[in-house]
Amino acid sequence: MTHPTLPFARCRILTVLMLALSAPLSASAATAATAPASSPQEDTTVQFKTVLDKRGNTAVPVKYVMSVSGAGREQQQEGQTQGTLVSADGLILVPGRVVSLDLGAFMHGSKGQGSSPSVKSGQFRVQLAGSDEWLPADLVTRDTELGIAWLRLRHPAGKLPYVDFGDPATVVGGTALFTVMRTSDQFGSVPIVRAGYVLGQTTVPRPTFLVDGVPGVAFDENGKPAGFVDVDLAAMMHSRASSGSIGMDFGDQVFSMTPAARIGRATAQAAVLPVVKSTDADEADAAPDAAPAAAPAAPKSKHGIMMPPLPGAEPAAPPIVPVPPEPPAQDPAHGGGDAGKH
Repeated sequence: MTHPTLPFARCRILTVLMLALSAPLSASAATAATAPASSPQEDTTVQFKTVLDKRGNTAVPVKYVMSVSGAGREQQQEGQTQGTLVSADGLILVPGRVVSLDLGAFMHGSKGQGSSPSVKSGQFRVQLAGSDEWLPADLVTRDTELGIAWLRLRHPAGKLPYVDFGDPATVVGGTALFTVMRTSDQFGSVPIVRAGYVLGQTTVPRPTFLVDGVPGVAFDENGKPAGFVDVDLAAMMHSRASSGSIGMDFGDQVFSMTPAARIGRATAQAAVLPVVKSTDADEADAAPDAAPAAAPAAPKSKHGIMMPPLPGAEPAAPPIVPVPPEPPAQDPAHGGGDAGKH
């Protein structure tokens, strides 16, 4: 006899995992453990300072309210993630999983116990550098294939510092990566840098670099964007489950990084879209000249670009046109080209 609340109980466990990955503190331990022992002994102080000076003000913490639905029940919980300003008028790049997530992929053996639980988020708030205020933001769109989404500030004050993907870093195996994050109010909301390395690359399931680092936009030592680092939650859980024997296979314990050029092309398309209609309680505070929502469109294209409606909201624009992948270049030592040329 199946227990009627089992899917929702599992859903709560997976929600905790999702929240933990929104502020990936444990990744620093992985960075230290997997950093190449033979890497050159160089002073990283200059690298950290360069990245902080150029990109410190582009990192913004993002709060949101997550609604977890399953087994006829709904639970709300506040979460927080890291975002990156990618336009001067307040477009923000965030992990796609914080916008919506289908938990069915995590729940093997749950057939016959009702529909899969799902997670949808809203009430986005963003804290800019040097400010204590949490500003409202709205969903623009998300790309399910790349695992990213974009928010837009409702009331951007002047031109904001942002990351321009038009001049990406050259990335090969062994390239040092630096991700700028901002701490919570508990530690004064200050910028910090986490370091990692490019460990390899693959074309399965799509062209991507395999890296050691933390989720978010990664930069090279000169502050040029290298790509967007994230983790496939379902694949990670399945991999850990299959490698839990005494063999201790850590080959799959990596993050993936989509090349910066491809992130830039997707961001350029997202930048011209209006926001999804807000359902926040303070919607009345929206700017009078805010772009009106367009007619409802298909929620998904064959290319994976989605604008899932939040509860009670409507999609704001048709799907983004395809963003074709460009495979990461091979290491020059193995006869490849230059990853910075797209």
